[in-house]
Amino acid sequence: MAISKSIMQLTGSLANVSMYKLHGSEQVVVRMKGGPTRNQIKTKPQFEKLRQNENEWAGCTRMGRNIRLSFKAMNRLEDYPVTGTLNGICKQIQKMDTEGEPGRRAIRLSKHKNTLLGFPFSSKQTLESVLKVPFETTLDRATGEAHIELPEVDTGMYLYNFRNLPYYRIIANLGGVCDSLILPGDKVYSSPYDGYCDRQLGVYESDWMPAVGMQPALHLTLSYPLTENPIPEEVTLLLCLGIEFGKVGVANIPTAVKYAGSGKIVRVG
Repeated sequence: MAISKSIMQLTGSLANVSMYKLHGSEQVVVRMKGGPTRNQIKTKPQFEKLRQNENEWAGCTRMGRNIRLSFKAMNRLEDYPVTGTLNGICKQIQKMDTEGEPGRRAIRLSKHKNTLLGFPFSSKQTLESVLKVPFETTLDRATGEAHIELPEVDTGMYLYNFRNLPYYRIIANLGGVCDSLILPGDKVYSSPYDGYCDRQLGVYESDWMPAVGMQPALHLTLSYPLTENPIPEEVTLLLCLGIEFGKVGVANIPTAVKYAGSGKIVRVG
């Protein structure tokens, strides 16, 4: 892979060269086309190691997608390629599986939960730099409940309105994601208990509040749907907290501004 620094920042294809931009970057990535055919990779003995790596990477991308879906309410806060970062974390967890055979190593997030603690949804603003008040969180697997306590906010002192927008609101998300593994007899990675959250009980969005003056304290309770009780050990719960800013939209109704916010995974369990 090469990076184009020419004044002609082209994208697309030219002969055997592909040029494109990655989300969150203005640089143009340049790649050469070519290499072995797909059929050769699938059948030739010399590509066995490559096939193993491809299968394991497919498991990482599937797991990264499941993690991101578990906090779907926070996706609009992302201002960098979150999926790629999650895939990389999944790969590191996969490498810790010393029992699985090559090409079939598991991604046991439940044994490495803290790798996601503090995971940010914004690369430009941290949650603590925008919402500068202490907050408390609890997460109970036995009940499937999470609690968030936010104190009263003096927006003039403790809210960093970095886009100078008139409104803001608080978002919280409690979701679950299952370990990813290849079951006996299977060829592809699967999650027996796929991660999800309940829109009514596992996601909270406050009313839009003016980004000036004093705002009252918030006491939030979110619940994970106990379709399996107790929650299987293979399921990891992720509690997320975020803030987003909005502007006046149609009919004077506030509407969210993309990338104008911040958040992170505040607790895992």
